[in-house]
Amino acid sequence: MKHANSMVAISACIAAGPVMAQESTPVQAAWQFEITPYLWAAGMNGWTRLGARTPTAKIDPSFSDVWRNLDIGAMTSFEARHGRWGILFDTVYVKLSANSDPLPGGVLGSARVGLKQAIVQLAGEYRVFDSDVAPVDVLAGARYTYLSGDLSFSNGPILPGRSGGWSSNTSWTDGVVGIRGTWFMSDKWSVLGYADAGTGGTKHSWQFVTSANYRFTKSITARLGYRIISMDYEKTDFLYNVKTSGLFVGVGINF
Repeated sequence: MKHANSMVAISACIAAGPVMAQESTPVQAAWQFEITPYLWAAGMNGWTRLGARTPTAKIDPSFSDVWRNLDIGAMTSFEARHGRWGILFDTVYVKLSANSDPLPGGVLGSARVGLKQAIVQLAGEYRVFDSDVAPVDVLAGARYTYLSGDLSFSNGPILPGRSGGWSSNTSWTDGVVGIRGTWFMSDKWSVLGYADAGTGGTKHSWQFVTSANYRFTKSITARLGYRIISMDYEKTDFLYNVKTSGLFVGVGINF
């Protein structure tokens, strides 16, 4: 069951509202679009509880724990900009599963845990400082988080022919405000900084992102950076108070 508790936490960390902050560029008259598939190699630290009658668990899994139990993972952001105004959309979907060792020693069968999580964030942007060297945007929007989990037990010698299970789900939405700035060091290289804070569904949440970006062509930009996000959500039947952090890598495609 220790393994099952860590899996609950891993699912929460993977999809904890990560918004991929796009690189700011000087204001242009025409519409500009960018789509960025990315991978966030995140670990986490905090407390979680899935279900009103389950114990609160301290969790500290690494990215290798997540990767080992990953079934499906997809992370993509999209940005559309026209003049000083823009729209930023980010979505994350993760599905994880794992089987425990026989409980205890095989007499009670084994446990299987499955988890799904989705994050959708939509924010409007406004360019408050337009510059060829260091543009700055402010953002406001909403971040929606959905989490479902199921736990099932197989037959064992003590209770042959009997098995059981449990499932639950929860969701919440935070209003979010943020700021983003970019420093263009050359035609090829730039550095980005992004921060946001939110509340509503959670008691509070915040996120910080920084990245180094290299523009190969007008259409392709590589991004390597670091992200940390903290969310504190607490209800009778669910607790998620976790900081998630790690390196990310992505490729922005402009059109």
